[in-house]
Amino acid sequence: MHHLVIGEGQIGRAIIEGALTDGDTVTVLRRTAVPPEPGVRRVTGDLLDAGVLEEAASGAEAIHACFHAPYDARVWARELPPRELAVLDTAASAGIPVVFPESMYGFQGGASDLAEGSPLSPRDAKGEIRGQLLAQRRIHDARTLSLVAADLSGPTTVGTGAAVVTAMLIERIAAGSRPIVVGDPAAPHALTFVPDLAAAMLHAARHADRLAPDGDAVLHAPSAPARSQAELITAASALLGARGRRPLVIPRLAVRALAPLNSFARELHGIAGLWYAPCVLRPGILTTQAELQPTSWEDALEATVRATARAIARETGQVTGHAAVV
Repeated sequence: MHHLVIGEGQIGRAIIEGALTDGDTVTVLRRTAVPPEPGVRRVTGDLLDAGVLEEAASGAEAIHACFHAPYDARVWARELPPRELAVLDTAASAGIPVVFPESMYGFQGGASDLAEGSPLSPRDAKGEIRGQLLAQRRIHDARTLSLVAADLSGPTTVGTGAAVVTAMLIERIAAGSRPIVVGDPAAPHALTFVPDLAAAMLHAARHADRLAPDGDAVLHAPSAPARSQAELITAASALLGARGRRPLVIPRLAVRALAPLNSFARELHGIAGLWYAPCVLRPGILTTQAELQPTSWEDALEATVRATARAIARETGQVTGHAAVV
């Protein structure tokens, strides 16, 4: 199968690797040029340039829309709807499906125990925008599949600053710093292992007609049962051979107080319900029927810790206690 992957961040990169491993063909559309890679055709440019998008989609049998925008609801509202619409129009013209990674932001009200098929329940501007994007996909002529994922973990999240648990917990422990917990350390918090999300998106692309017979489907990505950040800190510290250190816990009141003064705090305050309360993503049909089982919580954590330790070793040129997991 020929996949067009738009965006080469933590999710796009994992889809590329998974597709190549499966023997599929990959075209990547990205804004900036990178060195050539065997087996990958790359097109450089902005997807809002109709000629660039048409060139990238030539020969593709499915599109994986993995592009995003800076973490600001105002930027999302301005940039994401027209970009998704351009992709949807191209997919409809070509008669091919589009697969989207989706967050829990639009379902925040039900996130304490989110079942597949639950109605939208946004609690902030970001959630409202996610709902608008889902609605745009639903009414469009293109066949669309949106895979809802929890917060991400995995090797491709390392060094991106985009995965909260990796950046605030694992990378800080590996660097010898205190982990920072934004939320309730004891609350169960679901994580989706990026390779599992990528495998599910590839499966969705291959079986789009069956999974979205009415033209649109919102499905849950396979995700291990939720565990707490406190458990993750203990386990990651043990894997790294690091001394367990008490985390710095950011109170919800502090996030609320800073929201009017700091844009990141404002955006974080909007999704506080996902962090200061249980956040559970229940299995959907990809797990119960398609038998796409999630990687265990322990194995996903170990893979992320290994990648973190290797990244630190490359940066420092030193072998430390972290070598225990490398």
